[in-house]
Amino acid sequence: MRDEKRVTASMHSISTSISVEKLRNSTMFHTLEYDRVKGFVKHGSAVNYQRAELVLSCGDCLDGLYVVLDGKLKLFLLSCAGHERILRVLKAGDSFGEVIMFNMTPSTFFVETLCEVSLAYFPREVIADALHSDPMFATAMLHSMGAFMSELIGDLEACCLQTARQRTANYLLRQIEQSTPPNIEVNLPASKAIVASTLNLSAETFSRELHRLENQALIEINRRTIYVRDLNGLVASTESGV
Repeated sequence: MRDEKRVTASMHSISTSISVEKLRNSTMFHTLEYDRVKGFVKHGSAVNYQRAELVLSCGDCLDGLYVVLDGKLKLFLLSCAGHERILRVLKAGDSFGEVIMFNMTPSTFFVETLCEVSLAYFPREVIADALHSDPMFATAMLHSMGAFMSELIGDLEACCLQTARQRTANYLLRQIEQSTPPNIEVNLPASKAIVASTLNLSAETFSRELHRLENQALIEINRRTIYVRDLNGLVASTESGV
């Protein structure tokens, strides 16, 4: 059995301060007043990572949690054969480590940077004090964790019950929920191989399904940018799977 490693912000490059504005853009902090977030900043650390650095490994313990300020990371599992199964691409505003921190149990997943990344790290004591003293923060944290869990359950449902076509179309629709037709853009947050892994598809299958949707004039592909040309048709493809 591997020895547990305890991860703290002091193990990596720490910048001078956390940006209040960037922290307020996160799901966990966006409902709080500016001065309240400014108070949090005093008790946290801004931690910088280079591309392809492991922030968290399976078996690590955390004495706090992270909020992504800039950059993107992949949260993934490793099979016994060493194959990655990416569960989520984390971007600015996302957080991770809450469950590990609260339950004081080793991580069951890995988190690795996809580019240069800046994270805000908050010790357990800071978060615990805020939860006891600020109901609004407690509600925001529950909302953040609940949304993440809901996404994971949705992904599990898709992997078990949907065809490759339905998973691909539904992924595009989730990305444009806040957009307005008719010229809707989807900018893939990472390479097609990484996005495909989050859908439990091979890169080849994901690319093939995208091109099938393009051949049906439902979308137009320009590298990592995908333009939705027929929203109703894309929705229909999630229902039929063909």
